[in-house]
Amino acid sequence: MGEISNNRTTVYKVGGLKGDHCRDRIEHTLAHLQGITSAQVDLTGKTVKVAYDPSVIANGYIEETLQTLGYSIQG
Repeated sequence: MGEISNNRTTVYKVGGLKGDHCRDRIEHTLAHLQGITSAQVDLTGKTVKVAYDPSVIANGYIEETLQTLGYSIQG
């Protein structure tokens, strides 16, 4: 039997994204958090798409992490 996936995907509109270094910093940091399966930054759309397991990590913690890195959550 295969495992049932409880992953969710959330797209955050993020202020302060300026270049490749921002993308690399966010993707690297989020990749090291337990419960996150992927993080993709779209510099053109100024979004961060995060796939995560909500039973392991809370959506609010992801937002706090982005804010701690110096980015604002829009909307």
